[in-house]
Amino acid sequence: MAAPRNVLMLAFPNAQMLDVTGPLQMFAGANDELSRDAYRIEIAAPSAGPFATSSGVRLVADLSYAQVTSRRLARTHTLLAAGGEPGMRTQLARGAVTDIVARAIGRVPRIASVCSGAFFLAAAGALDGRRATTHWSELDALRQFRPGVAVEDDAIHIEDGGVWTSAGVTAGMDLALAMIEADHGRAVALAIARRHVVFRIRPGGQSQFSAELAAQSFGNIKIRKLAETIAERPRIEWRTDVLAAEAGVSQRTLSRLFRSGLDVSPADFVERVRIDLARRRLLDTDENVETIAVGCGFGSLRRMDRAFARTVAVSPTQFRSRFKTNGEQPCPASTSASSSSPI
Repeated sequence: MAAPRNVLMLAFPNAQMLDVTGPLQMFAGANDELSRDAYRIEIAAPSAGPFATSSGVRLVADLSYAQVTSRRLARTHTLLAAGGEPGMRTQLARGAVTDIVARAIGRVPRIASVCSGAFFLAAAGALDGRRATTHWSELDALRQFRPGVAVEDDAIHIEDGGVWTSAGVTAGMDLALAMIEADHGRAVALAIARRHVVFRIRPGGQSQFSAELAAQSFGNIKIRKLAETIAERPRIEWRTDVLAAEAGVSQRTLSRLFRSGLDVSPADFVERVRIDLARRRLLDTDENVETIAVGCGFGSLRRMDRAFARTVAVSPTQFRSRFKTNGEQPCPASTSASSSSPI
């Protein structure tokens, strides 16, 4: 029987609680699913013992940062850095987490961050020349903080050369499931997702920004219902007059509602819904790209190519190649550059 893989989470006072507990619960779920200790989980913080997260809920650190020696790192398989405000900025200034990450480079096979924990990896130089992501609200800040990082705006999680980064909060669970899939196969990852009533395992290329979610958050019920209708029937030719008639408003009112509430034109919103649908089908099915283009309402592959170029900055084929998970060769083989979304 294989020895447990040591997983060490770097946490701190005023961290986002789910950044810490979400991924660790997935690793604990793997232990339950496999009926053995596949992962040995520990939390490190500035001091061993209880500390309060940003929600006020207290967690307990197994060890202090001072106890995370180079020898201990050499026995660690997966090192994760949590994020969350206001704790991340404080710890970034103090430098202890950055120092641990810097010493982990070359010693720890898998280094990762959740949410704004990416700043610790960036400060340590672990992300230089690599693709990375973080919470949508911190993307520009990460670019400015470390220009050598190839920041990607719209990914749930990314692995590049053994270094993993993820978007905010719940994306840390997706990150952990991807790691478990890499270690133990897709069937195990899916079983853990079912056990935890996770609706679906989001591949790394899933968007941090959902057009439908944005519409659901908007106060106007006509726009919410219209968004649902577009997603259900994307192949309709959704001209502005057709959209206005479906919503029961004038074209002028429709444009004003979209601009004021979602900061997009009706046509741009339709395109974004279609892109969201196409991304999911590219990642979740083996349908050919032209079939997906037609089924998602683009009408032709050429039109979908243009839409992806405008929004995703890669072609649909390149997107699938970069992010699609393949049951036999899971996440690293599909999301890794080396192998080819509020805090």
